[in-house]
Amino acid sequence: MAIEPTSSSASIPHRILDVLPVVMRVVAAQMRGTRHALSSGHMPVLAALRYTTYTQSELADMMSVSNATMSNTLTALEERGWIERQRSTEDRRQVYIHLTPQGQRALVESTEDMEAHIAELTVGLDAEARQKLLNGLDVLETVFMSALMNITSSEREVEMHTRKIRMK
Repeated sequence: MAIEPTSSSASIPHRILDVLPVVMRVVAAQMRGTRHALSSGHMPVLAALRYTTYTQSELADMMSVSNATMSNTLTALEERGWIERQRSTEDRRQVYIHLTPQGQRALVESTEDMEAHIAELTVGLDAEARQKLLNGLDVLETVFMSALMNITSSEREVEMHTRKIRMK
């Protein structure tokens, strides 16, 4: 099924809203097929914890979920041995979440699995189509990173995403 390209700026929001759910559905299904059978809520949390610790409420804000939902996610990750909760020595009410070595390994291996799955999806694209896709993703990233900076006051969250971009 070929989709006709259009340059109308009015069609951009419509196309994004059409395409992103399909992308996320495929990615979520493929995550469940990785060596570690991640859910779509696990990988972003592990990725956020890759470089620094966060509190449960900071993670909930970053993932746009309730504290109760994040608590359930963290419990599942903790049961797998991928994260640990550590009470602050300065403020006993604060609990910091950090990635364990097993969690780091699960993140790395799952990322490798996901990249291989996505590579399989794009293997049929010729060089021109690949370049167009990369250019489009660059534009999408620029637009949405700008939006992220407007909706979050967390410099740590913006830095986390910026660090990922620099690693490319």
